[in-house]
Amino acid sequence: MRPVNKGDDLGVFNPYTDAQQRLIERLGEYCSYCERWIASGIHVEHKLPKNNYPEYQFIWTNFLLSCTNCNSGKGHGTLNIGDYLWPDSDNTYLAFVYDAEGRVLVSNNCSDEIIIKAFQSWKMFGLNKHPDTAIANQIKPTAKDLRWKHRSDAWRKATRYKMQLLQYDSPERREDIVEMALERGFWSVWMTVFHDDIDMRQRLINAFKGTSTDCFDADTQPIPRPSGQL
Repeated sequence: MRPVNKGDDLGVFNPYTDAQQRLIERLGEYCSYCERWIASGIHVEHKLPKNNYPEYQFIWTNFLLSCTNCNSGKGHGTLNIGDYLWPDSDNTYLAFVYDAEGRVLVSNNCSDEIIIKAFQSWKMFGLNKHPDTAIANQIKPTAKDLRWKHRSDAWRKATRYKMQLLQYDSPERREDIVEMALERGFWSVWMTVFHDDIDMRQRLINAFKGTSTDCFDADTQPIPRPSGQL
């Protein structure tokens, strides 16, 4: 999950839908949870559900962007925000791993406390939905929920472009790869496929608006976020 920085606190938006364009300007048209590019119908998502926490309904710090699947999967009800990991306050890239089959899995390279919070977030945002239910707590998605397939498609595409770089490498080709990633999203998939290419990873960090640069060291390796849980 891409860690993001929403920038300066913009205060109150009433109605909250007025915050949509400002969020897009700062974060791009990507779901904050599954990371896919949303052509239309992107939602202003409330970290604390607006029905249960009306005092946070119009507050910038409570907003992220979400697709329909992640937004509906999160549901409603009361929650303790500290029991979950959030892309605008934690380095969520450290909490999850991605594979060629379109799966998102909880990383084991964290403390037990963080793993519990990552697991809770994984379920709440529906990142555990995949046709292969052999993995514990992974559930089958509906026919309309193709997030897993789109991640798998992005993986194959990123892998193909990585192989092409081995045949012919140039700054122009690298920029073309970044443009392709921007068109479809799934930043974490591209970062994972190019795990051994510092230049490509830096280009991806820089190209996706709002990526939190303080979550990575000079070699683009993820590090704990200052003041975050992770």
